[in-house]
Amino acid sequence: MRSTPRVLSVLLIAALSAPLAWAQTGTPAETPPAEEAPIPPKLPNLPSEDSAPTVNIRRDEKTGDVIEEYRTNGRLQMVKVTPQRGKPYQIIDTNGDGKLDSHDYEGNVRPVYWTLFEWN
Repeated sequence: MRSTPRVLSVLLIAALSAPLAWAQTGTPAETPPAEEAPIPPKLPNLPSEDSAPTVNIRRDEKTGDVIEEYRTNGRLQMVKVTPQRGKPYQIIDTNGDGKLDSHDYEGNVRPVYWTLFEWN
């Protein structure tokens, strides 16, 4: 009676391993040679120092906040506000039209970008 489970387990192992042995007996298929990778396109020219944004810094007399305006070719790109008290934040022109973006989420609220991490 004890030999019956042992015989069944041997037959089960043989039945399950037979397809694996049969799959390995075939001749290997020839793989086509790999195609050469195309030459990557040349990188665009890096921006020159002339295209670097000009920064205009001023202090708001009423609140004491420092306001930095970043312009490229005369177009306003970003405004960074450093309040007298509190964390600095940025307002960015995301679509390149020269105007700071405002969305009508809650009335006349503008998106604010806070600096979470900064490395020197």
